[in-house]
Parts: sequence; C-alpha cells; structure tokens
Amino acid sequence: MKTLRFVWTLLALALIAWGGPAGAEDGPVVEEILQVLKDRGIVDEDEYQRLAAKNAKYEEENESWMPEIDWSGDFRFRHESWWYQEDELGNEREDRYRIRYRFRVKGEVKINEWADVVFRLVSGEDDNRSNNKTLGSGVDFDTDQIRLNLVYAKMRAPSSWVPLPEGKAVLELGKVPQPFNWARTGMKRGKDYMLWDDDVAPEGVTLLLSAKPTERTTLFGTFGYYVDDENSQAKDPHLWGLQVGGHQELCEDWRFGARASWFAFRAIDRNFNLRGSYGFDDDGEGVTSGAGNIPDGLNGNLNGDPFNVVETAAYLTYGGFESWPITVYGTFARNLDAESSELFPGAGKEDTAWGVGLEVGDSKKVIKLGAGFWSIQANSFPSMFIDSDFLDGRTNRQGWAFYGGKQILENTELKLTLFVIEPIRTGIGFEPSVRNANRLRMQSDIVFKF
Repeated sequence: MKTLRFVWTLLALALIAWGGPAGAEDGPVVEEILQVLKDRGIVDEDEYQRLAAKNAKYEEENESWMPEIDWSGDFRFRHESWWYQEDELGNEREDRYRIRYRFRVKGEVKINEWADVVFRLVSGEDDNRSNNKTLGSGVDFDTDQIRLNLVYAKMRAPSSWVPLPEGKAVLELGKVPQPFNWARTGMKRGKDYMLWDDDVAPEGVTLLLSAKPTERTTLFGTFGYYVDDENSQAKDPHLWGLQVGGHQELCEDWRFGARASWFAFRAIDRNFNLRGSYGFDDDGEGVTSGAGNIPDGLNGNLNGDPFNVVETAAYLTYGGFESWPITVYGTFARNLDAESSELFPGAGKEDTAWGVGLEVGDSKKVIKLGAGFWSIQANSFPSMFIDSDFLDGRTNRQGWAFYGGKQILENTELKLTLFVIEPIRTGIGFEPSVRNANRLRMQSDIVFKF
C-alpha cells in the first residue's frame, strides 16, 4: 500500500513539474488527478491545497505567448469579357477576354478587452482598387505576389463613454477598411458603385459611432482623416470625411435607411489633379486605371485648390415576401467647388453624379437579382477612387449594371454581372475618359468563403 501511494505521489508531482499538461488546454487534467489523490487519502487537505495553488501559479506564469488569431477570407475565380462597339476614334476594336482570381485572408488578433489588431493579405498587383491577379500576366507560370491590403488597430470604448442607448465607439488606426459605404454600417443595401471603390483602403484614422435609441431605430456616424500623398516639401494632400445616417424599421415588413456625407479634400496639389485627369502625374505615379477629371475643373486650378463633395443616399426595403425581399436605392453627389475649365472652354462644371437601382431576392434562399443606372460627370469626384469594375475607374461615364447571385453550396456562390457603359460627353478635354468607353463588360464569378 505504501508503495502504491508512493507511485501515485511521484506521478502527481511529475505531472505538476512538467509544463505540458499544465497548459491552458490540459490544465483540468492535473486538477482532476489531484482530486483523485485527495479522495483516496494519498494527500491530505493541506497538501492538496498547496499542490493546487502551485499548479495554478504555474499555469498563470506559463500561459502561451502566442496570440489567438481569428481567421477569415475568400477566393474568387472570374471570367471576364469585353465587347466593344468602337474606339474613341470610331474605329472597330477587338473584343477582349481574360481569367482572373482574387485571394484574401484576414486575421484579427485580440490584444485585450478593448483592442484588436487586424490585417489582411491579398493577391493582386500594384493597384489601389483591385486584388485581382490575371492568369498569364507573367510569363511561364511565374510566382504571384501577396500584398498587405489592410493593417490597423481597432480600439473599442467602454459603453459608459458613449452616453447614448446601446452606444458604441470604435477607433481604427492605420490602413483601414473603406469607411463610407453601406456595408460598414452593418446594413448592406444595393450597390455602392458611385464614389468609392470597396477595395480602396484609406490610410489614417476612422472613428465609428453607433446607437440604438429605440428597438426599431439605429443611428450611425463616421468621421475620418486620411493622408493621400506624403509630401516632404509641402503639406500632405489629405481628406476629411464625415458621414451620418440611420436605419429605421417602419413596421414589420418595411425598412428605410438614409445617409449624408461630406468629403473635404485639402492641400490638393498639381499631381493630385493630374492623377485624376490622366491616371498618372508629373512623377509618373498613379493608379493602373483611372482618368476623367478635367485638369483644372475638379477645383478650378490645375495647380491645386481645396474642394468639397457632398453626397446623400437612401434605400427602402420591403420584406413581406420571405424569399423575395425588394429594395430600391439611390444616391446623389455634387462637387461644390468644381469650375468650368479655362483650358478646355467647351467643358462646363461637370459636377454631378447620381444613381438608382432595384434589387430583389436573396442569394442564400432562392436567387438575388438587381439592376441599376449610374451617371458620373467628369468633375463630380476624383476618378482614382471610384469603382474600377463598373466604369473602369473613370468619370464622364454612365451606364447600366445588371447583376445576380446564387448560393449553390454552403459558403459557395455564383455571381454574374453585366455592365453596359457609354461616355457622357465627347470632344476636346474629355479624351482620357472616352477611351474604350462604348462597351459591354461581363463578369462571371464563383466565390468561396471561409
């Protein structure tokens, strides 16, 4: 009996001294063994308490230093087609086809109760509005790039700091997700094709506020400051953004939402205007696809001046048909400081953008179908930020988008989108935006989410 007791005691001490089972995952095993030893009278109460305390202290001191990362992401495979009517000179242009993929993986690391660090790695090339990689873009099956698309700290304020019903405040610092679309408010409705491409990740600070004053009402506010171009010789071109709005359940089957936005572009210089007009500046820098602003029309001065853009958007959803919700949506924007061009007298202010759309169905239940029309005049917004799929990243264009989606398996969806596009104006001063503007563009996607 004494020999058996001695063996049990040695086993218990060995388990406690060994760091493996004392980790966070296997810690309860050691506690269970100690309890067995106590129940069998091998250790008395005092010895049990001493060993249990020692084990707890060891677990606390040897807690894994590796943080837990919450992973998510998606993979999209796309076939894309362009059918052209004619080029900008009226000549026939060859149609085009290509295959692309997009891969994104996002990690969120919990730092403490109030802060996380978020990052996202993506495929693609040096393009601020695309994570796509075209098959065959490098010769002989060369390796593809992975880039850092998002990296920011997300800090949550205690609820007591926000004196509103169910008030929340989140501060994002770094290269942050697109802050000014419906998806960031938790209520994606229709397509935000007009001003901001969803892939544009501004660099700066975003403050997200929300509250729920009643069971049927949600209010939100977004404030941000972002640096567009670090300039060692002068002030950095930058953007201040403000958006406020809300969602309201009018009754059981009806939901309404609206927002108003103000974008203040400051310290704007010549290079900013050139990138918006031609896609590149005097230094040869710029996005891979973008053009359309009149060089001295965006803010009335080729060498740069501050300008302000206001936008409003709304939607109305009827959910009375369970598998076929119906949403109508629209948006309107104006550049308050656009000016008629002195370089190109035929161009006016060209300061307005607008769009309307209709969406029906649910891709997870049956199918989702939608259609919309958008018109974006030349100086309504900097061309390097607008959606690159719909209008090729150019202003002075208008057209239709027809789209549909169907979930075919869990976390697997088929999507189909057709864009029917044409230029708004042609002639002197509008050449960069007119290039290959008369066309149909078809995107066929299969998307896997994880």
